[in-house]
Amino acid sequence: MIEWLSKWLSNDNTKIIYILALILGANILDFVIGWINAKFNPKIEFSSNKAIYGLARKMVLFIIIVYFIPVAMLMPYPMGISALYVMYTGYLLSELNSIFKQLGKAEDEGKIDLFVDFVKTIFIGKVGK
Repeated sequence: MIEWLSKWLSNDNTKIIYILALILGANILDFVIGWINAKFNPKIEFSSNKAIYGLARKMVLFIIIVYFIPVAMLMPYPMGISALYVMYTGYLLSELNSIFKQLGKAEDEGKIDLFVDFVKTIFIGKVGK
């Protein structure tokens, strides 16, 4: 498996696809966790309009970042690829930050959400361990 993954990092073409796959996975995870959090957390009012807007926003942003691949190729070689890496890394970190906020890593007034207790119960077995 390590050999297969290292083939993905052999050149810039596959590195870009690899980072895009990570971004897409983070987008999906963020949406699903956000939807579950809104659906089962009594402090948050669930709205299908907000869910659809959030999903459409993520799709549009992904289309835009893919569109920047040919735009980056118009720039001189090291600058275009470097700009893609910076943009993709920043976007991926932003998505990871959003996921952590959804999971309650950014505490709100020191309170832990019901959703965080739910996740802890599933993965740890008991809240407070």
